Amino acid sequence: MTLPADPLFATFVRAFLVMLFLGAAMSKLPRREEFYGVVRNFRILPEALARPVALALPVAELVIAGALLASPTAPAAALAAAALLAVFGVAIAVNVLRGRTAIDCGCLRGGMKQPLGWMLVARNGVFAAAAVWLSLTLSTAGPADVLSLTVGTAAAALAMLITLGASLLGGLAAAGRSQSSSST
Repeated sequence: MTLPADPLFATFVRAFLVMLFLGAAMSKLPRREEFYGVVRNFRILPEALARPVALALPVAELVIAGALLASPTAPAAALAAAALLAVFGVAIAVNVLRGRTAIDCGCLRGGMKQPLGWMLVARNGVFAAAAVWLSLTLSTAGPADVLSLTVGTAAAALAMLITLGASLLGGLAAAGRSQSSSST
């Protein structure tokens, strides 16, 4: 069996996207006002849409995560995930092009501000491409056995930890640069 149709790889991508969207939603829901500020700070939407979008995004992320878990809805959910990731990537790219890199991406709300940059745009592009791949290959991957489910989910959890660690390191580096520039 080739890699693109491998149930283990499909399980890995699917589980990673579930964790990504679930984590993003769960980190934003208790910090709705803070996330509203992040959405406003992107200066992409008209002011009247900023609050409704800030309220709807975590709910959409939860729906996508849940729909990825159910086989009948997983292909459509993967496409929705790709679309949302692409929109986020475009919004980040617009602000990077404007020179507005010191604002927080709002990706995972944990008190650590993560500045915008081309790495975030690339990250979202990779995640979106993986979601499109998943949508296109779920029907050909075949059912996952217990070993594929276990290994794929464990690998996704490890990849999610690496992603979160990289985000935290990026936030720490930005905080360090900000502190050193304000003290000089």
